[in-house]
Amino acid sequence: MILLLGSMAGALLLFLTWFAALALIAEDTAMRQSAAQSRAMAAARAARDALPRALEPAQRALAALQSRALAQARFAQGEVDAIEKNLLAAVHHGQDGLRAVAVSDANGVLIWQPQPGALPASLGGSGLFLAHRQGRMAPLLTALAAGGLVLSAPIPGPAGPLGRGGFAGLALALIDPQRLAQALPGATGPGEPQVLILDAEGEVLARGRPAMSGAGLQHLEQAVAPGPLPAGHAGRGVFRPAAQDGSAMAVATVSVPGFELSVQARVEDMAGGDAAHRLALLVYGLAIGMSCLVVLGLLWLFGLIPRDGVAAAAGSECSTLLPGVAYAARLTPARAGMGWQISFTAANAAMLQVTGWAVADFQDVAKWQRGIDWGSYPPGPPLLERLAAPGGEALDEGEVAYRLRRPDGNWMWLRERARVVGRGPGHVDVLGWLADVTGEREASGLGDDRGQMEARGVMAAGLAHELNQPLAVMALAAENALEALEEGEAGIPQALLRLRRIAAQAERAQAIAALLRSFGRLEAVALEPVCLATALRGALGLVGGTLAEAGIEVALHMAPGLAAVRGQPVLVEQLVVNLALNARDAMATSPQGQRRLRIIGEPGLAAHEVRLLLRDTGEGIPAEALERVFEPFFSTKPARQGMGLGLALCRSIMLRFGGHIALRNLGHGQGAEAVLTFQRA
Repeated sequence: MILLLGSMAGALLLFLTWFAALALIAEDTAMRQSAAQSRAMAAARAARDALPRALEPAQRALAALQSRALAQARFAQGEVDAIEKNLLAAVHHGQDGLRAVAVSDANGVLIWQPQPGALPASLGGSGLFLAHRQGRMAPLLTALAAGGLVLSAPIPGPAGPLGRGGFAGLALALIDPQRLAQALPGATGPGEPQVLILDAEGEVLARGRPAMSGAGLQHLEQAVAPGPLPAGHAGRGVFRPAAQDGSAMAVATVSVPGFELSVQARVEDMAGGDAAHRLALLVYGLAIGMSCLVVLGLLWLFGLIPRDGVAAAAGSECSTLLPGVAYAARLTPARAGMGWQISFTAANAAMLQVTGWAVADFQDVAKWQRGIDWGSYPPGPPLLERLAAPGGEALDEGEVAYRLRRPDGNWMWLRERARVVGRGPGHVDVLGWLADVTGEREASGLGDDRGQMEARGVMAAGLAHELNQPLAVMALAAENALEALEEGEAGIPQALLRLRRIAAQAERAQAIAALLRSFGRLEAVALEPVCLATALRGALGLVGGTLAEAGIEVALHMAPGLAAVRGQPVLVEQLVVNLALNARDAMATSPQGQRRLRIIGEPGLAAHEVRLLLRDTGEGIPAEALERVFEPFFSTKPARQGMGLGLALCRSIMLRFGGHIALRNLGHGQGAEAVLTFQRA
């Protein structure tokens, strides 16, 4: 009867355990969904904040077109010509994705379009024309059937100011959707937010990279339309089933202030977290173990199993079913009022198999803690005391890894996870799990060492590559100085000239070494006015011979009266040297007589900017490499020809100057172009 009652109690405990497992999975699902919804909303808001900056170049173009209309009304032809020249330059260089500009009359017919065919000849029946014709003042972003996005704004007419009947036509700017998509947060792996831009009708205008793998929600439905939130923001997050596999999807939508646009972020693949699923597996293991005990007890009760083999069979079965070592502990405040008294109330038989420690030795807390290598333990209180500490209610679970000495004297690595399962007025109950991770830690250590050695090797190769140029010049100058001194007094001026060149190149090497030491960190540097023409002469003096040997014709065009820029002379020369050598390598396969390097200095698109353009006639940059050319150690050259640090250093230098650098292909096999934008001094 006692055994029968025990079996019934075990069955009740089994039911409660299964109920706890289901509750744990439900809680884990709710937490995953909440986290996914938070990630989706954060991605949508980040894209909302980035979108106005991405549209700013097109808005500047619209403002210029409106100024052009006003200048035409005043018959200021000189001002009209200057505005058109700046607009055509911006379109020609593809500045920030601007592909074309145009102006229509009050009937929607295009009356000025420098790029014929880029936009339809008439927009009279389009939605954007009717919207502005009916009084919309704010810019409107619309997708064209032929591809591309159009940002439009009204042009005031002679009848009066905007909004009072004065409508003379539209200012139009054609934008590359791919360039606009680059401003959106890009997904880096499964479960990352996918971002879309939708117009007022719910149609998709642009997608963050990469494009959505599934069809999902293709239109802005009422269930995910942005709703009012505090502080004037608008946004809404919901969960929807995916179109094909039925898995959950978090969808967050926010509106973009100043535009009739919505940004939508989606998070797919709602797979459970590692820790929660392993904990659920532990609960399932406990339930299965208790099921075995109940079944074995009933079989023993009815005489189907010899009674002397029940304990051994049950112990063996539970040891194999439970994952790792499971234990239960109760923590009570110490008598002195400081710290906690730990009592391990239960542990399964896998303790001996995993750690070599008997369960009784494990329950001797002082003995167990003497076996821990506290130097390998993470800083702070032990895991169980940290979970039970006052105010620790917000921390109900945790994980640590540490070394433990086995009874045979060998060391092993243990991973310990623990979760608070109950808090009473004078105690805290904890359920824990131990796993042997010695092999995992050893493999990780080998990988870290190998990675560090590879990183040091690549950095050393990069340093040698960058310092090779000034060192070669110093060696040649030293040789020439020695030859001049051998001539006696007559050679002293030449020797002094060579020694000054050695000092200048030593300064260059010192600047390069300092830049490599601070590589990846934007530190403050002392900037001064730099004459671009002087810096170009210094750089071409270093690489002119190399370019001539490669059969490259160099053409230099500097705009008259070009302003000085903010920078450092040595680093500006290093920029030109790196880009010129890259152009030389790009033209290595071009036919002789067609290798040309054009260097152009001109005012920037903004009044406070100066641009330096370097154009080659090589094969251009592969499309798949354009987005990665500024990454450290990425190179399209063979391993012995490039370390992948030159362009990364150029970008780091330009950021220190407060400017920026861009690379693009000129198209039709005409080569590539580097655009350096400096701040005026």
